[in-house]
Amino acid sequence: MDLRLLIFPLLVFLGGCCYGPSSPTIKLGYAAGFSWQDLVMSQYFYGWLILSIIIAGFYLFRCMTKKPAPDTGDPRPLIRRIPGVFLAGACIGLVSTCNCLSLQTVPAYISVILLFQFTWMGVLIQMITERKLPQQKMVISVIILVIGTFLAAGFAGLEGALDPAGVVFGLLSALFFALYMFLLGRVEIGMHPLNRSYLIISSSLVVLIFLLTPRYFTEGIFATGIWQYGIILGSIGCVVPMFLFAIATPRISTGMATILSSSELPATIICAVIILGESVSWIQYAGIALLFFGIAYPQYLPQKKIR
Repeated sequence: MDLRLLIFPLLVFLGGCCYGPSSPTIKLGYAAGFSWQDLVMSQYFYGWLILSIIIAGFYLFRCMTKKPAPDTGDPRPLIRRIPGVFLAGACIGLVSTCNCLSLQTVPAYISVILLFQFTWMGVLIQMITERKLPQQKMVISVIILVIGTFLAAGFAGLEGALDPAGVVFGLLSALFFALYMFLLGRVEIGMHPLNRSYLIISSSLVVLIFLLTPRYFTEGIFATGIWQYGIILGSIGCVVPMFLFAIATPRISTGMATILSSSELPATIICAVIILGESVSWIQYAGIALLFFGIAYPQYLPQKKIR
């Protein structure tokens, strides 16, 4: 068996799991008095800062060992290769923004359900771009994941109407995440994963500064006690998953990537129990089990040969 058939899906699965501690950390940030805008900015600013240090160390090591810089064989100048990567970065930045805006007007479990519609959206995007119907195993997996999401998110009925704006922002967050996974699998896949991750997080930060205004920097918010939340969110919520996705998503289909990255929800619930001491009902545990089953189901069947 070719181990790459297991390794690349596993990297995407782990990348999704990395988002797990993010929500509990954001809740702790809320309890400390910080706004969602400041926490989102901290996530991407400190993520950018951490990755800048890693990139600097990486190239310093190469200079000291006189190793040549990674060559992708692409003759185009860097400036012509940036737009596609910038678009991917804009998408992931908009995921965080739209999700937080959704949370302002709809219950948390509804926001989670809306966000996790990216599973079927990713399969739909793949179907449209490849002009062919998705595999049966992927359709079954998505159905299992949607049911598991409703159960794991604590859905127990809804009283009253939902705010339309909250629903729209929730669905937009799902769409942007599906587009992000799609672009990661197709845009500048020959670029070194570190360079691609750095360009993506840099463009995310630029988009967020434009959307949320530069107040985070002009008022010195980044230098307050928010740094401790920013480092956690920036490392496990930006740097690690971006790097893992940059390596693995070009090697698997868009639909499969979105399915595997749905590991975020069970990881989030497990981290909420461990970090925040939240209680979880047996229905939610059943939902978590369904999510893991839905993620694992397509992996039992033969995978398409790695490109």
